[in-house]
Amino acid sequence: MARPVKEGLDYFPLDVDFAVNDKTEAIMGEFGPKGVLFMIYLLSAVYQNGYYLQWNKLKQMQLANRIQGVSPELANQIVNRLIAYGTFSEELFNSAKVLTSQRIQETYEDATKRRKSQKPTKYWINVDINKDTSVVNVDINPQSKVNKSKSNKSKSNKSKVNNYDDDAGVTREQVINDWTNLWGFPNGIARPEIDEWLEEFKPEVIAYAILVAGEHQIGSNACLKYVRAIVAGWKKRNITTLEQAKKAAANHDDRMKSERKPSGYSKPRRKEVTPKWMQNGTSQADYKPSSGNDQQDDMSDEAFLAFMNSQEEAK
Repeated sequence: MARPVKEGLDYFPLDVDFAVNDKTEAIMGEFGPKGVLFMIYLLSAVYQNGYYLQWNKLKQMQLANRIQGVSPELANQIVNRLIAYGTFSEELFNSAKVLTSQRIQETYEDATKRRKSQKPTKYWINVDINKDTSVVNVDINPQSKVNKSKSNKSKSNKSKVNNYDDDAGVTREQVINDWTNLWGFPNGIARPEIDEWLEEFKPEVIAYAILVAGEHQIGSNACLKYVRAIVAGWKKRNITTLEQAKKAAANHDDRMKSERKPSGYSKPRRKEVTPKWMQNGTSQADYKPSSGNDQQDDMSDEAFLAFMNSQEEAK
């Protein structure tokens, strides 16, 4: 089995005048030390991915959660300032929500020049020295019309699941990275399930399921059960695209809100609850209550989603 090609960098150079350059001082003046720290974390995320970063809601939450006092909204403000200051390409961000720059790409190219891999082309900024202009390449592999028709024909013959970037630019590796950033590297139980999901759905759909769990602030002890319930629900309803998944998630949230909304005031009735030890036919002294995790495992997928959403509302 061939060793997977490494995309990102293990480290990147930080100029010795970083703390006193104009951009850093501007961020410091407006946002304080947390803004500069976020700036470093953001550059690290870019180089960890390679030479660009797809700026989406998941990345926004991940980076904001790492720094105390930084909200997702503040993270967006800092990113917008860095784009205005020229740290990232404004053209690429407006067209593809991608954070990169000519300098970042030059640093990446210099760091990977000994790698036995083709020069990257996706979101690559081609500079024409004679005309002093830059052209942004947002194609993965630019080809002639003839080659494109052949490529489209070959893609139609491939299986439903692919290892290459899909239309949303999400890869299998990025799905694992999203999971790792939220809950740690998937263990021996979670990883096979994730691989199974990726055999049935596009990576962008599974990445969105992880995003939904992150938005609901699901912890690491319940993340597998929660995402499993989401994927099972989508599979049951024959949901296969990102647009369908987003619509289903919105409908679910609306339904949960309507179920929690009181229709009118009525005096609550007292409900008699039979103790668990009586239901099991044991004495109170011999009864051993089960843990919360055991109770969750006994729930169906839909019941588990409802339970976790109710827990979130109670916070």
